[in-house]
Amino acid sequence: MKIVKNYLPQNMGAIIRTSSCMKSEEIIKKDIEELINEWNTILDEGYKNKKGLVYKSKDVLEKILIDFIDKDIEKIITNDELELKRIEKQLKKIGKNVKIELKNDFMQIYKLETEISKINNRKIWIKSGGYITIDKTEALTAIDVNSGKYTGEDGLEKTLFDVNKDATKEIAKQIRLRNIGGIIVIDYINMEKQEDKEKIKELLEEELKKDRTVTQVIGFTRLELLELTRKQIY
Repeated sequence: MKIVKNYLPQNMGAIIRTSSCMKSEEIIKKDIEELINEWNTILDEGYKNKKGLVYKSKDVLEKILIDFIDKDIEKIITNDELELKRIEKQLKKIGKNVKIELKNDFMQIYKLETEISKINNRKIWIKSGGYITIDKTEALTAIDVNSGKYTGEDGLEKTLFDVNKDATKEIAKQIRLRNIGGIIVIDYINMEKQEDKEKIKELLEEELKKDRTVTQVIGFTRLELLELTRKQIY
């Protein structure tokens, strides 16, 4: 904050992102200068062109790079040569050295089309043979876990725990992909042991760390429903 105040002109404010932590004074100064230049360009364009578009906000690609580039990203893969050049340009601008690969068939390699199709389905099958259903209402989103085809070989309690475990990973992923916000209630298959409930809650919290928005896991209610809240990204 001290560095920003030193270089910020009067009558201007700044939002300091957590990614600026541990950055050098030189990098922060450069970022401020670029933002001021961008703002002055917008003003100039506004005076010249009072009826037309004066500024277009960053597109999806730029937003993704800004939001995720400070995480431990080793490689970026794209299937478009023009986008590859844009990524290179953006990375150079923010001083990041990340390997970029061009793979025309990466949608098939990583089964992305399957993942995209899941977003529109109410019912989603999980690895163990069980499935989850997602129903959004005005007040909350209800997620139900079912054992489906899975029978297991290590007893009923272990079978139920395995399904709940697999469901938890899929639920955390679907919450991110669908950008589900507000109150979320998960109806897991009933677990008798308290330690199993704690393990599921801990696993959900761990999986939700992959989410870049604020999520709070409240815990199990008296009706054995797991409650959480998530801030929606717009």
